Amino acid sequence: MAGAPRRKNFTDDEDLAQLRQIHADRPFLRQRGGIMAAWDALATKLVVDENFPRNKVSGKTASGRFDKLVEAHRAAAEEPAKASGVDEDESEKVILLDDLVAMLDDHATKTTAAKETELRKREREEETSLLVKESEDDSTPVKKRKETELKDLLITLKEKELAERQEVRELEAERRRREREEDLDEAARARREANKQMLRLVSVIGDAVLAVVKANKGD
Repeated sequence: MAGAPRRKNFTDDEDLAQLRQIHADRPFLRQRGGIMAAWDALATKLVVDENFPRNKVSGKTASGRFDKLVEAHRAAAEEPAKASGVDEDESEKVILLDDLVAMLDDHATKTTAAKETELRKREREEETSLLVKESEDDSTPVKKRKETELKDLLITLKEKELAERQEVRELEAERRRREREEDLDEAARARREANKQMLRLVSVIGDAVLAVVKANKGD
């Protein structure tokens, strides 16, 4: 008995259509608990997209395919040719993946920073609570106050350092975002120019054919 037909691999057209929709919807930026619902909504849009040949795809499948594309894109970025500064063809797929990977990294950085901030806040609250309790039982309030002030100063310095690091991350993320936008604009201009050249070529060929036809009729 023949087995069930194997699921076909994603084509370049399907990957490109999916990357365009992911770039528009950005489901990976949703809050925890809503990420899978966002992927399901994206999959529904893909099914009715005329540029997406498949008539059925799930949010889980779309998410899994995106993970593979990102993994492959990161691996390609680590190749020796890339590291040595050799330019590669900046296709729309590559530009979209560059932008999406930057978004993923920025989101991961901000999420980590937020967790660090929350952790520091809890540590400070716990230390403050402990210091209050110790000060109530300590017979040397002046010494304990100095210790508290020192600890508060250290915590403040840590928080300032964390804020500065976050500011640097955000500035770098903004720089990458602007570079991605410039790349997308340049690719769009190149496509428009290519279309114009193609139309001019078609017009020239048409005029030449018409001239030949007229010449034959004159003979």
